[in-house]
Amino acid sequence: MFASPNAQENPAALPRLLIADDDPVVRSALGMTLERQFEVVAVAGDSEGAITRAQEHAPDAAIVDVDMPGGGGPSAVRGILEVSPETAILVLSGDESDSVVRELLQLGAITYCRKGIEPAHLVEALQRSIIAHRHARQAARSAA
Repeated sequence: MFASPNAQENPAALPRLLIADDDPVVRSALGMTLERQFEVVAVAGDSEGAITRAQEHAPDAAIVDVDMPGGGGPSAVRGILEVSPETAILVLSGDESDSVVRELLQLGAITYCRKGIEPAHLVEALQRSIIAHRHARQAARSAA
């Protein structure tokens, strides 16, 4: 089992996850798919809601859609990292244009996956994103 980096008193705690997508069917499907490996602490249908939920719940990871109301993925990635810098962000979208992928990664997203990814691969990508984000944050603190 992959434990939450935030689980100080309970090392077996599941990683905490925020799901942000404007499609309620996608949010529901992701929640049901990931509920055994992650604690889904919040869902949001737009960028502003994602930022608010990240501030309230400080999740270990967030799945963010590119195209959402309120500024879309770029706004959500910037805002989530501002209010919850320890949150690893995985962007999940059907848009694979180089400029979009590059922009979101430059803003601080750790991973970019295409919608339709196999559930096991999504779980693995989220787990690896959490670890990579944690290492990047530690390296940044050490360099400062």
